Amino acid sequence: MEAGEILPIDCWQSIFNHLDHDGLEAVSLACKDFLTIPNIYKHSLQVIHPGVDMLSKQLNRFKQLKSIDLKPFTGDLDEVILEIARSDISLQVLDICHRYGLKAESLKELGSNSKMKNLKVFNCLMRDSNLQDNDLVVIANSFPNLVELDLKIFNFLPNKCLANDSCSTWFPTDAGVEILASKLKLLKKICIYGEHYISDRSVVALASNCVFLQDFTLWCYRNNGVTEKGIGFLLRNRPNLEALSIGNIKMDSPLSTITIEHSISHAKALTSLEFSRMDVSDMLLIAVAKAELRLTKFVLHFCKKFTVTGLLMVLSNCQLTKLGIVESDIADVDMELVLSRDVSKLTHIEIKRCQVTSSTLFLLSTRCPSLLEIRMKQIALDGQINDGGNNFPLLKNHSVQNLCLKHCRISDKLVKQLGLIFPNLKVLDLSYCCRFTSTGIEAILKSCKLIRKLILREYLNKKIIEEDNSELPEVNLEDLSLSWTGIDDKGLAAIAKRCPRLVSLEVSHCDYVTTEGIKQIVNNITTLKYLYMRGCDGVNSGDLLEWMLSTGNLASLKKIYLGQNTFTEEQMDQFSHRGCLLR
Repeated sequence: MEAGEILPIDCWQSIFNHLDHDGLEAVSLACKDFLTIPNIYKHSLQVIHPGVDMLSKQLNRFKQLKSIDLKPFTGDLDEVILEIARSDISLQVLDICHRYGLKAESLKELGSNSKMKNLKVFNCLMRDSNLQDNDLVVIANSFPNLVELDLKIFNFLPNKCLANDSCSTWFPTDAGVEILASKLKLLKKICIYGEHYISDRSVVALASNCVFLQDFTLWCYRNNGVTEKGIGFLLRNRPNLEALSIGNIKMDSPLSTITIEHSISHAKALTSLEFSRMDVSDMLLIAVAKAELRLTKFVLHFCKKFTVTGLLMVLSNCQLTKLGIVESDIADVDMELVLSRDVSKLTHIEIKRCQVTSSTLFLLSTRCPSLLEIRMKQIALDGQINDGGNNFPLLKNHSVQNLCLKHCRISDKLVKQLGLIFPNLKVLDLSYCCRFTSTGIEAILKSCKLIRKLILREYLNKKIIEEDNSELPEVNLEDLSLSWTGIDDKGLAAIAKRCPRLVSLEVSHCDYVTTEGIKQIVNNITTLKYLYMRGCDGVNSGDLLEWMLSTGNLASLKKIYLGQNTFTEEQMDQFSHRGCLLR
């Protein structure tokens, strides 16, 4: 009896709607009916295989796709866009990444498919390629019902080119943005980030034409003509604006009437506010505080001229859940004042390149009972503890689940203390930190039994767990990132023994990892799905792949990330037929 005869189709729909991609893939192998039913309920697809033929088969199989992600795709982007354009699917979300250019004709053909008129979200990331006004016109004409548009350009021109006005034709200008604004009447969210040659004209056009605009991001790196007069116009004319993130905005004279300071009170719906790389005075922060906004997120990113006085005003008048302070003169004594306010609702905090120490970290653990995530980067955390300046009571904070301490000086003593203070950690990132060893790592893994993800990029030692003398029991670690570390085969053997439930392992650019070390991992960890080992000179990819095929040691593996030109198309097909992708 087939599965479909036991329960009606709507019952299977209710069941399969609760499954993720891997779950749907697994049940599709159970029987013929289960192969057919998930096809109907798969709504998103990430395209990885560079062959357009593979995508063609997927488009024919999954007729109900609503979202396609092409960011990891490494093949011919124009070909794949045309393949989607000629399919029968009705997309709502499309993510693409320009690496070597995209022809406007491809987007035109995509837009000529009547079913693509339903596209609501278009995210376009440009690397080493350009986006011009003509491309914006094509986007506007092809997808008139867009609700979200993300335009990021990371193709930076040399400084000498900036003196040449003709360079502006390589990137979007006011003319292109004005056409976008006039066509996309339903737009709620727009992000313009990177290299753009625009001015207040663009901001005024978007504020005037896009009456539903709720989320506005504008970070232009160079030759930016946007001033706070344009942002002031936006704040005054879009009262339904909920999120504003702006960077490199030219500040006007204090005597000007249309400034951010004089306009912020109009944005009564604002819940998220981010300033980046611009002058933010205490007067502006006081205006934000007095506006009685419903702010829950506030970020100051590489901003100057503000002091803790202005910051305190914002904290005193807003019930923030997310706070970010990146590169400022804020010190421990300032953070003590900040945390003396009502921060009971604070769930996420980021402090980077500030003059704080471990004192602030321990204050966060005691004064912020709702904190879920702490991110501190480029901070000298070790100083006062090792100097004996303070004796902190090790009170437990059971709420923090994600702790990121990148580019910090951390000793084994501090790592042990972190494990005692934050026993419910699930994600720990100690990348680019120095001085701690396997002693600290074992201690925190022993204290924090819920840790599922550990990131240790550029860890200096060969082991994170001692092979023979370790008292660490088996841990439930699922995701381990060790790229650019000193880990060796013996270190991998200890990981395989103590972390038998790993799902993802990254050892990219690890000079002491060899083919035998990877074989040990694959042999002993039966749950492993994702293996990253790009740039490992000691790994012979050809021998490793042949060993996997001949021994069948890839039953759980879904994706293997190798260096360029380390596998053949035949090997890629062989692994693909076994349900595993080579990248």
